[in-house]
Amino acid sequence: MNRNNIITVIRMTFAVALWFAVTSVGGKLLAPLLEGVLPEMASIILRTMVLPYTLGLMLFFMAVIGMKKTPETGRSEGKVSAGTIGKFFLIQTGLSFPCMVAGNIACKILGADIGGMSAEQLFGRLGFYIVLLLIFNPIFEELLFRKFVLERLTCLGTAGSVICSAVLFAIPHVFSQGFPQMLYTFALGLVWGYVTIRTGKLLPAIILHSLSNLYCAFIPAALSLIHPMAQIPFVMLTLSVMLPSSIVLILRGKKQL
Repeated sequence: MNRNNIITVIRMTFAVALWFAVTSVGGKLLAPLLEGVLPEMASIILRTMVLPYTLGLMLFFMAVIGMKKTPETGRSEGKVSAGTIGKFFLIQTGLSFPCMVAGNIACKILGADIGGMSAEQLFGRLGFYIVLLLIFNPIFEELLFRKFVLERLTCLGTAGSVICSAVLFAIPHVFSQGFPQMLYTFALGLVWGYVTIRTGKLLPAIILHSLSNLYCAFIPAALSLIHPMAQIPFVMLTLSVMLPSSIVLILRGKKQL
């Protein structure tokens, strides 16, 4: 990697760090100040949805002023089909789900906190989390990481930009949600970065992001409320179906290149 590319990666890392500092630290500092001033839900929306994409995004753009943007044009033209979305959903689940399971097992063995969100938290504010995890975060996180970040890393080449953007996407999750989520989101970041470059469109990554949150957050949480052991068949079925399917699809895609 040449000197200019190293500087690009350092600047982008700093920009994402600024954004995350506002999102995480700023939100925590703001919480006690808003207590009793605003209704609880209004405070949560301000800290988790408004703050990251106003002040956080402003600092991000201040850090990347002057960086060259080179959006890559994908090879697909026209609308992205449901079949394409389905294929990449199988791939992303087959790659990311085993990473999350392995991370959870490692944390259990080491006695570390798994992190993440409990079913009680998720369903305690179901309407809010439906909007946040299925609509808001897929749109705004993909804009940030698969557009604003990825298009400034294209000097690294396709593989380099996808890997670097996936790393920058994953690292904040280790602080906010734990080690298993970092592994999980890194695998997802690889797929979403690749599909964005491959199709030349951001919408597929947004849809895949929403589907991932639905499949890997809402469904397991709902099953755990039905019965503590109900997640086991779901995990085993996902690993036995999605992982082999993703391998087959990846190998088939390589042959077509």
